[in-house]
Amino acid sequence: MTWNKKCWGIFSNIYWTTRFIGMRSIKVARELADPNVVVPKSGRVYVRYGTEGDVVKKLLSQEEVLNHFFNIAFDIASDDVISQLPCRPLGIEDRGPFESYSRGFHHTRFGWSENEDVTQPDGFFFSPRSLIGVELKLGSSTWPEQILKYLALMVCEERKTGKRGNLGLLFIVPEKVRENHLSKIGINRPSLDAEFIARLSKLPKRIKRLFEENPIELDSVRRRVRLGSVSWTWLRDQLKHIESELDPRIRGEQTLLRLLAGLRAQIQDHKGTGIPVGEP
Repeated sequence: MTWNKKCWGIFSNIYWTTRFIGMRSIKVARELADPNVVVPKSGRVYVRYGTEGDVVKKLLSQEEVLNHFFNIAFDIASDDVISQLPCRPLGIEDRGPFESYSRGFHHTRFGWSENEDVTQPDGFFFSPRSLIGVELKLGSSTWPEQILKYLALMVCEERKTGKRGNLGLLFIVPEKVRENHLSKIGINRPSLDAEFIARLSKLPKRIKRLFEENPIELDSVRRRVRLGSVSWTWLRDQLKHIESELDPRIRGEQTLLRLLAGLRAQIQDHKGTGIPVGEP
């Protein structure tokens, strides 16, 4: 059993034991209970819909869920894996060492309030030489403003820890939309033209203020960032290829093999990746 399956076991435990997430049931009474009496003032009344299987089926089609598996795997993965997967498709050669952070961390790193953290990257990797953003897509479309959240992070990270030689943003999308998903938002080359940012008007206030205060840094990041797209099928196949080169008799390689196998299994199981169910 791969580790991703055991994560779903955690979900099953929480589904049936809701007190673990701060919820409690209302004891059955002969008369109808008054919610105003039995529910705390700050609370709400919830009801289950569907079975555990119904909920799991829905979760297996959500980008946010696959995003969590992706981040767990790449937070643990070796520098060599990060170098091969997010970096190489962008034409970036970097052996690391890499660190990564994802949603919910930036307000503490950059001194923002929690309400100001509107960047919400799917993945963000940094080394002494590179800053790499990763945006995951299943059924939803890419919209231009999403690119700006990564530019904002790159501006902030370079202000905090210094300028990098390599900046990249990689999209992972279903195979059928890989070739034209960037062209649909007016991007026809692996870089951003000088007017790209000026064409966008729907910016969150925090990002808009950041850009207004740092126009030179923003334009520098815009000129240097490389854009690229790969498919979930490509990522699945690359994981399989790396696994084939690992020796399970060597402890460290055995651990990495199990890690990558779990991520690959989750990509296979998840709906919306464009990979047919049951395809090896």
